[in-house]
Amino acid sequence: MNYLLTETGKAEIGALLKARSLYAFDFDGTLAKIVRDHHAARLARPIRFWLEALAKRAPIAIISGRSVEDLRLRVGTAVPHLIGNHGSEGPHTRPEDLRRVRETSLGWLQLINGRFQNELTRRGVVVENKSYSLSFHYRTADQRDEARALISRIVAELSPPPRIVLGKSVVNVMPPTALHKGTALLEYMRRLDCSRALYVGDDETDEDVFALRDARILTVRIGKKNESSARYFLKRQAEITEVLRLLVEVGDQSIHTWSGCHEQEASRPAQRPNE
Repeated sequence: MNYLLTETGKAEIGALLKARSLYAFDFDGTLAKIVRDHHAARLARPIRFWLEALAKRAPIAIISGRSVEDLRLRVGTAVPHLIGNHGSEGPHTRPEDLRRVRETSLGWLQLINGRFQNELTRRGVVVENKSYSLSFHYRTADQRDEARALISRIVAELSPPPRIVLGKSVVNVMPPTALHKGTALLEYMRRLDCSRALYVGDDETDEDVFALRDARILTVRIGKKNESSARYFLKRQAEITEVLRLLVEVGDQSIHTWSGCHEQEASRPAQRPNE
């Protein structure tokens, strides 16, 4: 992996700006800091500012494990394309496929509530129902090893066997037929007629994009990890602000590169927020 904020990395960003590119981001740990209470996650003011500026100039999306409804509460109108439940929820998914995924998740939830709710409460594990997937949060558990053991025991009981993706103090389970983040990104590139894309994420759920190894996609991971399939990394989450700023300001210097996206808006330089 190479560090993105070097001359080589910035040249890759410049290449994106010369094509019609989709700019896509994970939410937790990427656009928003990881917080102890996942309900408290939010966009910092500078990140919201640069996201809104970029959205006026190019196609932009968030692909998150959160539900679309949850994302909309946190993002508002800053980003037009919101894809939830690790890529399985959004207008790109056929209604019948969503219905099957939802029915599977509901069946799992009924089993969990009927057989394991008392143990989950005792171990400090919270099960989040996102309609099309479930997440077991154990960030606040006192005995994390015991919490993880309980989650593993429960997941082994689920039928059909779920697709499991580990996150930071969270275990995500998805129906085996559900789309993933890589599938969603490729579909949105097609829908929005984008020949290139940037994707930035921070954990195992984002490896579905990184593992595509598609030369058209510039993949960036928050935090260096040698086992990751991402091509570049950022040292810390706060550096996403610099990436967004570069995309806006370098794009404004070469206005023709924005492929006709909101040309009148793009001709106005972004006014920096008061940080």
